[in-house]
Amino acid sequence: MFIQELSSRFRNLTIEVTVDPLLLPTIDDTDKITTVRTISFNLYKLIYAIGTIQTRRFAPSNRMKFLDKSDLIEKIHHDTNEFRVKLDELRHINGSEVLSTISEDFGVGISVVVAEALYNIRFSTIQRIYGHDKRPDWKCQTTDNRTLIIESKGTSYQTASIVLEARALIQKTRRNGNVKIASISVFNENHISTNRFLDPPIETENIDFVMQNRILRAGHYSSVFSFLGIPLLSRYYSQMRYRLLKSITPEQQIEKNNIYFNLRDNFPNIEFKKKDYTGSFYHLEGSKYLFVGIDRHLLSYEGFLRFIDYESEIDEAINLNHYILFKDGILIIEINNIDVFYRLVDTNQILNYQDNITISDIDSMTESSFSKYFNYLLKQNGFETQKEYKSRDGIPDIIAFKNNARYAFELKLFKHRKVDVEIFDQLLNNYQLVKFDKVVLITNAKIINDLKIKDKRIIIIDRNELIQILKSKLRLNVKLNQ
Repeated sequence: MFIQELSSRFRNLTIEVTVDPLLLPTIDDTDKITTVRTISFNLYKLIYAIGTIQTRRFAPSNRMKFLDKSDLIEKIHHDTNEFRVKLDELRHINGSEVLSTISEDFGVGISVVVAEALYNIRFSTIQRIYGHDKRPDWKCQTTDNRTLIIESKGTSYQTASIVLEARALIQKTRRNGNVKIASISVFNENHISTNRFLDPPIETENIDFVMQNRILRAGHYSSVFSFLGIPLLSRYYSQMRYRLLKSITPEQQIEKNNIYFNLRDNFPNIEFKKKDYTGSFYHLEGSKYLFVGIDRHLLSYEGFLRFIDYESEIDEAINLNHYILFKDGILIIEINNIDVFYRLVDTNQILNYQDNITISDIDSMTESSFSKYFNYLLKQNGFETQKEYKSRDGIPDIIAFKNNARYAFELKLFKHRKVDVEIFDQLLNNYQLVKFDKVVLITNAKIINDLKIKDKRIIIIDRNELIQILKSKLRLNVKLNQ
C-alpha cells in the first residue's frame, strides 16, 4: 500500500510542544516568549527523519527501508489532525516491547520536526551520532552555522517521561555543540501528544562551520541511501566523507571515482522542476513502483560542496504519479503510471524492494515489516496466503495454503541473536495442532539447544537456515518438504 493511500485524509499532524524558557533565547524565531506552542509537521517528513537517524549508515543494503518505517503510519489515528497513537491496540496485540520500539522511533522523528520548526536547521546536515558510549541521538547544523546536539526520548507513559528526561539531560552533554537539547515526547491516544524541548546551551564548539557542514552532509546522505536502499550511493557518500576528513586511502578514492562514473552513466535520470535526479526504480506490487533519486549536482565533488538546501519541500501529483521532493535534494516518486518512464527503464528489469535483502535487514525490521516480507516470500514459493493475523495466543501470524495443505507460520524477531529452544516449546503449547498440516516457526535468532520436537508437522527455521533462504528464496520449499 502506498504511503499516500494511508495518509490521504491528512498530510499534516500537530503536536503540543513546551519549550524550556532557558532555550528561548537560542531559537530562530521572533517570538522569544511563548513556551507552549502547537507545531505542525508532515507525515512524510516524520518517516524520512526517523529512517535517516535510526538506520545504520555503515550497513547499507538493497532494501527499501523507507517502506518498512512507513508501517508506523498504521499506528497513528487517522480521524484527527492531532498526533495520536493507537496505544490500546499496540499494547493488546503487539505487546510492550513493540510499543517501546515504536515510541523510540516516534520520539526521534518528533525531535527532528520540532528542531526544524524552532531552529531553522539545514535538513541535509541531519546525521546520527555514532559511538559505543551513551551518546546523544543526532546532530545537525542551523542556517546560522550553529551545531545542534539532540538526545530524544519517547514514551507512552507520562510518569516514565520524568525518568527519561533525567537520562536525556545527561546524555545530550556527551558531545560538543553550540546548543544541546533533550527532547522528551509523550504519546497519547485520546488527546494530543506532547513534546518537551529542554535545557540551555552549555558550551560552544569552536570549529570551522563550513567544513562541519560538509562532513555532516556527507554522513547524512550516506545514512539516507542506506535507509532508501541504494547501497552504491550510501558507499559513495561514505567515501565522500573520508575525503572531506582527509582520511581517504588511494583504494577508497579509486572506488569513489568508479562509483561516480557508474552513477553518472548507468543510473536512470529523471527531470523534475527543471532539475535532474539520478536514482533507482523499485517494484512494490502489481502496477505500483517507486523511484528514489538525488539532485544530480550532488554527485560531483564540486557540486556537493556548492549545494544549498532547497527553500521548501514539494508534494505534487503529475500523470497519476506522486512526487515528494525534500529540502536535501532527495526525490521520491510513488508511481501508479509507469508508462511515463518507458524510455528510462524496462519494467521487467525492476527488482521488487523485498528482493536481495540480508539478515541484517531482517534484524532491523519491525514485526509488521517481517510479516509483509514473509508473505511476499511465501507467494514466491507458490503459497496462497490468508489474511494476516496479529500475533495472539493460538493465532498464527500468517496462514497459508499449498497443495491442499494448511500451514501456520509464526514469526519471531529477537534483539538477542541466541535464544533457548524452550521459548518455542511455550509457543507450540498455544497451538491447536490438529487445525494445521504444518506449523512453521521462523526466527532471526540462533537456537542454542538441541531440538527435541518429535511431531514432524512442526518445523523450526532459525537464523542459520533463514540466511540460506534469503540467498535463494526457493530454499523455503526445500525446508518445508524435508
